[in-house]
Amino acid sequence: MKRQLGLLLGLLTSAFMPLSNAAENLDGESLYNEYCAMCHTAPTDERTPRRDALTTYTANSVFNALTQGIMAPQGASLSSEQKVALAEHLTGSRMQADTIAGLARCQQAMPALNLSLASNWNGWGNGDSNPRFQSSEGTRVSADSIADLELVWAFGLDNASAARAQPSVINDVMFMGSTTGTVYAMDIASGCAYWTYQAPQEVRAAVTIAWSEQRNEHLAVVAVASNDLHVLNASTGELVWQAEVDPHQFARSTGSPVVTGDRIFVPVSSAEVSAAGRPDHHCCTFRGNVAAFDLNSGEKVWHTYIMEESIQVGVNSAGNPVMAPSGAPIWQAPSMDVARGIVYAGSGQNYTRPTSDSSDAVIAFDMQTGEIKWMHQTMGDDAFTMACAMGGNHPNCPNAGPDVDIGAPIVATTLSDGRDIVVAGTKGAVVVGLDPNNQGELLWSTRIGRGGALGGVHWGMTFSGDIVYVPVSDRGGVNDAGSARQPGLHAIDMKTGDVLWYAPVPERCMPDVQGCMDAYSGPVTSTEGMIIASSLSGYLFAHDAATGELIWEYNTVQDYQTINGVAAKGGSIDATGPVLSGDYMIVSTGYATFGQMPGNAVLVFKIRQ
Repeated sequence: MKRQLGLLLGLLTSAFMPLSNAAENLDGESLYNEYCAMCHTAPTDERTPRRDALTTYTANSVFNALTQGIMAPQGASLSSEQKVALAEHLTGSRMQADTIAGLARCQQAMPALNLSLASNWNGWGNGDSNPRFQSSEGTRVSADSIADLELVWAFGLDNASAARAQPSVINDVMFMGSTTGTVYAMDIASGCAYWTYQAPQEVRAAVTIAWSEQRNEHLAVVAVASNDLHVLNASTGELVWQAEVDPHQFARSTGSPVVTGDRIFVPVSSAEVSAAGRPDHHCCTFRGNVAAFDLNSGEKVWHTYIMEESIQVGVNSAGNPVMAPSGAPIWQAPSMDVARGIVYAGSGQNYTRPTSDSSDAVIAFDMQTGEIKWMHQTMGDDAFTMACAMGGNHPNCPNAGPDVDIGAPIVATTLSDGRDIVVAGTKGAVVVGLDPNNQGELLWSTRIGRGGALGGVHWGMTFSGDIVYVPVSDRGGVNDAGSARQPGLHAIDMKTGDVLWYAPVPERCMPDVQGCMDAYSGPVTSTEGMIIASSLSGYLFAHDAATGELIWEYNTVQDYQTINGVAAKGGSIDATGPVLSGDYMIVSTGYATFGQMPGNAVLVFKIRQ
């Protein structure tokens, strides 16, 4: 604990050290005008928050974005002191040291972990193919009991404007990352900490717990945002090994690692989409990829890029080289088809032209070798970087495509008629069913909204039996003006692609609430007979699985007293979904990114006895 506190205070101390150059500009307004105004004063892209929305962020969250987050390329030419001045000016708040002493240490020993318990929720999707489903044996939360949920404790994420690290639960031990990089192992009943581990950067991916027969211990697999893999002893929090995944300077870990047998499969995304917003950036060289590591040793077993290495294909209007192909990051957790020995992943858009056939695609990798067995592209010729949000004449805007990549995990299952299927949802609001026995041949394609860069299927689906339940955002920009907006929940028969029912998102936003939006952007979770969805309005909604009827709701946009003494509030729920385990439901609330409502709360609910 002392080591962590020293590290955190050291980082802040360095940010406030006296200037070595007295002439350095520390005027927040002029720094904004020079480095930020072109994007944030009158943004043309819905993903870019307006300046007034930045006042709802914490100074720390803006500083972190400029230092190690999505805006790090834009902040690269600023000193630490200038980033502090800019962050405090824009938010109207002061930088704060992290509060880690307020979390109580558990007096009892951690229970022996057991990965076979029905109540476990392990990793992002709670299963090989990311079903986001919990059986009635694994949860007491049901359509009949959900009204009996009560909040038993809340945890405040320090100096954060977004809560985006979904927890895992094994044996009533909750494993969770955080914006500050602290990884927690906590007792779900009380919130006390069995141990904490300090990673060097944010941990936004779900922690996956695995058993190592060779090492005779349970391991916690942690993907750090810097694209490093840290594997810990799950019982003590001690580091076992660490490894770099992709050496590219803009490679990032946003999707959760998945463990099958003695292999860890790691998806790799990228911040170069933002770096391209700098006119002097030589765009672009990142390539989406997946890597496999040996669980026991940390040895990299294979590493597969989904396109060839970029070469110079031209010169842009600034006289800088244009590199292609590039882009197609993999944002979310891969899915395992153990019977076939296949790893499925969905990719994003290209960054430059000419584009590749591996962007906006479902990609099947051989689990043992990493060989790409087949690809199915859902949309071709889709190239986009954040340079395009600054206007079409930006030298790094590649004649912008609609940016309707696959951000949600792929799902794969066997249907009741014995057929196997792979299903993917796109930000273009299109869901496709593919035949894994025939090189990913298209079986059906169903449009369920207008879609757009933040529309369509954003973070994740759930499935049970023959039905996949698909949340749709449709919150803003469109890519098909001929289609109707359909924000809400869609139930699709995976045998045919037919929509069985559609439940519009309940409208709860008041017109004067900044950042409130009625949209299902975050991933949904299911149990037998019920689907739980979350809205950018900050509400949780439960729908009947057979009809879509609304059966329960809860507004998380409140202030909370927390077990760790950090002031917390709820906001838009995005990026993570509800976790069901035994008597408990865990929800992270708050997501200031994309101009939505900020928040920093992790809420633990329990069925009243």
